[in-house]
Amino acid sequence: MSRSIRLLTLLQLLREQRYPITAQHLSAHLDISVRSVYRDIESLRDQGVHIEGSAGLGFQLKENFLLPPMSLDETEVEAVFLALHWLKSVPDPALKNASHSVLTKLNAVLPKNKQELMNETMLRSVSYWLEVDEKIVEQVRLAIRYQVKIEVNYLDEKHKISTRVVWPFVLGYFNDKMLLAAWCELREDFRNFRLDRIQEMKVTDTIYPEFKRHLFHVWWQKELQKQSMMKSS
Repeated sequence: MSRSIRLLTLLQLLREQRYPITAQHLSAHLDISVRSVYRDIESLRDQGVHIEGSAGLGFQLKENFLLPPMSLDETEVEAVFLALHWLKSVPDPALKNASHSVLTKLNAVLPKNKQELMNETMLRSVSYWLEVDEKIVEQVRLAIRYQVKIEVNYLDEKHKISTRVVWPFVLGYFNDKMLLAAWCELREDFRNFRLDRIQEMKVTDTIYPEFKRHLFHVWWQKELQKQSMMKSS
């Protein structure tokens, strides 16, 4: 990690803390020595960042350094809060952590009256998810991001397990389950897979030969055609 990136990371860590954090904790986060933390703190101070505290007592950022004010109306604040609250229920540790991080960043840039509105918002989401391997959820999301093939052992509705190599391109979050849409090499067609029925999964390092946005467009048109035929029958 370059020193400039490290300083930005340190600044973000300080921004996310409501209370002073010790140099020992910062060094563990950044994987550097405590002495290096002290030097980096002084470097940030030299650049005009207002950091209070000292060795042994902990450090705390006392102002929103280099952050522009964010303009959100009351309804937008409620919408953001509700979306982040919903994310806390999703069985994906990385997304849960991200929801907390985004909320912290918003609190850092919103005006005080909007911060109070967000903290006092009483909108809540209630979600129930079928039991699913959280590691698989995260791997599927990353496979879609990087457009790589995955190999899955899938349990179908007849309780039969088959091994498939698929090209994942979209993950849908429904009321109680997550549905993966992918191109299936075995069937040579689009297929939808419930994540709670994936028994095992392996992420390959092979990039599939289509853009995920194009796959999604073709798949979605077929889904719309299916719905139209069902309504007309």
